[in-house]
Amino acid sequence: MIVVLAVFAVLILYDSQKFIRKKVQARVYALYIFFMAASLAVSLLLAAGRRPSSPSEWIEAIFRMIGVLK
Repeated sequence: MIVVLAVFAVLILYDSQKFIRKKVQARVYALYIFFMAASLAVSLLLAAGRRPSSPSEWIEAIFRMIGVLK
């Protein structure tokens, strides 16, 4: 798991240097942070031996929360 965190830290540092040199827009930073956070979450789950839930399980959970399914 430490290896996954180290790889992501290196990628973020390398990419942020390129972003600063090119002076990209803020929405590029926002999208970059979103995708990196999602990738990091999935990678950490896989490294911990847990498989992330599928979108169909998310939809089923939402339906159960609002009372459509019992």
